[in-house]
Amino acid sequence: MRVINLDKNTQVETAVESYLGSLSEVSPVTHKSYHELADTPVVESDSLAQLSANIEMLTDLQARLSFLMREVRYLMKV
Repeated sequence: MRVINLDKNTQVETAVESYLGSLSEVSPVTHKSYHELADTPVVESDSLAQLSANIEMLTDLQARLSFLMREVRYLMKV
C-alpha cells in the first residue's frame, strides 16, 4: 500500500513554475549564416525571421516552377 504526500506535489509545481519563468528570460534564438559574396559575410538573424524568409522564398520558387511546368506542357501539346 502506498501513501502519497501532497507536499511533494507542491515542490514539483514550484519547480515547473521556476523553469517556465527562466524560459521567458532567455533571449530569442539566433542563427548565424555565412554569405561569401555579400557585403557583410556573417549575418546573425532571429530564427523566426529566417523561417519566414525561407517560406517566402519557397513560395516564390514554387510559383516559378509551376509557371515553367505549364509552359512545358503547352509546348508538348503543340
